[in-house]
Amino acid sequence: MCNALTLGGIIMAVTVTNDVVYSPDLNLTLDVFVPDNPNHAAILDIHGGGWFRGDKSKEAPMAERFAEAGFVVFVPNYRLAPKTFFPAAREDVLQAYSWLKESDYDFDRDKIAVFGSSAGGSLSVDVGLATGIPTVSWSGIFDIKNWFESHPDVVAQPDTHTDFVKTASAQIDQGGRNDPFYKWFILNYVDSDETKFDDVEPFKRVTEKAGPMYLANSLQEIIPTSGVTSLADALAKANVPVMTQFVTGGKHAEGYVDKAWDYTLAFYKQYLEV
Repeated sequence: MCNALTLGGIIMAVTVTNDVVYSPDLNLTLDVFVPDNPNHAAILDIHGGGWFRGDKSKEAPMAERFAEAGFVVFVPNYRLAPKTFFPAAREDVLQAYSWLKESDYDFDRDKIAVFGSSAGGSLSVDVGLATGIPTVSWSGIFDIKNWFESHPDVVAQPDTHTDFVKTASAQIDQGGRNDPFYKWFILNYVDSDETKFDDVEPFKRVTEKAGPMYLANSLQEIIPTSGVTSLADALAKANVPVMTQFVTGGKHAEGYVDKAWDYTLAFYKQYLEV
C-alpha cells in the first residue's frame, strides 16, 4: 500500500507493508514504512500500552512521521500480558531488531535506531542497552522498585475511565497521576511477582556499550519523573551520552508529540549522521 503524505507542502510517498512475519514460531508480525526519499537509516518503532494492550496499527501516525523524515520504519507487535509475562515482550522486540538487520530492506545496517513510548519506551531502552543503538524513550517506565517501596498503601486497580482502544495514541490524556492504575499494570506485567523488578528495570544492565539515549517525560503525568532522572544518572556514570526533556503538564507519551518531536528528530540526525 502506498500512502501519499504532505510535509511542508510537498507530497511524500510512503509504501506501507502490513503484517510481515518476523517470528514464525510465535506468529508475530510487523508493519514496514518505506519512504520514497530514504535517508538510508531505519527506526524500530515500539508501541505502548502498559505491556498488556496496544497494537502496531495504532503506531501508524508516528511511523508515518518518521518515514516522512526519510527513515525506513519497522513497527512490531509483541506478546502481551496476561497471556505471557515478562520477559516475553523484551525477547520479542529484540527478535524484531535481529530480524530487520537480516531483512532485505534497503538501509544502512550501521544506522538503526529505536523509538518507543510508555511501555514501548521501556522496551526501546531494553533494545538500546542490548544493542548499543541510539534510543528515544517517551514516558518510559523505569524506577518501579523504589516507587513500589514508597507507595505501599496504593491499591492496584485497572483503569476504567479512558477508552484506549478508540482513542488515538497522541490524544490520550489521563489528566495526570493515576497511581492505582500504574501499580496495576506493572504487577500485571510481572504476574504479581515483585521479585522480578530488578530484572525489569534497566539499571543493572547499563554499561558503557549502551546506545546514546534521549529520555522524555511530562512533569505531572501517570509515569513518575524519577525514572528518567535515575536512568539518566546511571547512563552518565557509565559515560553514555544522554539527553532529558521534562514537558509541562500531565500528557502522557505521544500526547506531547508536538513538544518532543523536533528534539527527537534532531537526536536521530545527530547520532545516525543523516
